[in-house]
Amino acid sequence: MKTFFKSALIMLFTLPALALATISVQQPQIVATNGQQPTAIYMTLTNSSNETVSLSIVQSETNARLEMHGMQGSKMVPVSQIAIPAHGKTTLQYGGAHIMVFDLTAPLRVGQTFPLTLLFDDGEVLNVQAEVINR
Repeated sequence: MKTFFKSALIMLFTLPALALATISVQQPQIVATNGQQPTAIYMTLTNSSNETVSLSIVQSETNARLEMHGMQGSKMVPVSQIAIPAHGKTTLQYGGAHIMVFDLTAPLRVGQTFPLTLLFDDGEVLNVQAEVINR
């Protein structure tokens, strides 16, 4: 329920943000699965604005549960946001920040795509299709 209210608040500010889109996504990819085991999403986020912007919520129209994760030492830990510096890039990658996908209802095969919605703390919302790849 908390995520719903957070999403609604971000959506409220979406219209002005569309005119000032500052985040772009390059190479969104999700690792193929043989079954319903967890997998991960990787991409590069580029921020063209003068302010740091953070990825705050990740959602999918599928029934899968998505969580943003970072690394603390050599341990993967959930995080509430992923920052993209002003005029900079943040790469979500194996061994670093990434998006985990849990509770898939079907395997993901190479050649498919996986729909995502990325919500940022500046109100920007991006709909992305992650390409299913082999690791």
